[in-house]
Amino acid sequence: MARQSLARSTVLRATLTTAVFALSAGALSVSPASAATGTITGLAGKCLDVAGANSANGTAVQLYDCNGTTAQQWTVGSDGTVRALGKCLDVTGNSTADGAKLQLWDCTGGANQKWTVSAARDLVNPQANKCADVTGNTSANGAPIQIWTCTGAANQK
Repeated sequence: MARQSLARSTVLRATLTTAVFALSAGALSVSPASAATGTITGLAGKCLDVAGANSANGTAVQLYDCNGTTAQQWTVGSDGTVRALGKCLDVTGNSTADGAKLQLWDCTGGANQKWTVSAARDLVNPQANKCADVTGNTSANGAPIQIWTCTGAANQK
């Protein structure tokens, strides 16, 4: 049983990390009947975090020190969504513009809530064809996450 748990944990880490900020090897692989849940790390080894662990619609998604809270537990769904606290990672206002912030929102099935992983291992919103990006390329706690034209920079990994 311990071996199965370790293997599942390893697959989960690889799936989430590759799915969002690609800090480990592997490919996104979530079967329709399952989903992977765990933390997502990015710039400076910090975690993708829901501000204040608030599940209200419109709550900002930010970079923050990894702390193991539910605000940093993300599920990669077979439907292309990335979820935390029962809500979806969402591009504000259904925007496709550089600088549109990411937020938490009720899952609607909209294109602004769908995510894929590029060959360069960036998290891409296909509707906008833009990458998840740490605003200002800063590793400060609370740095907001936005979409931006994919550049391959560290703040998009």
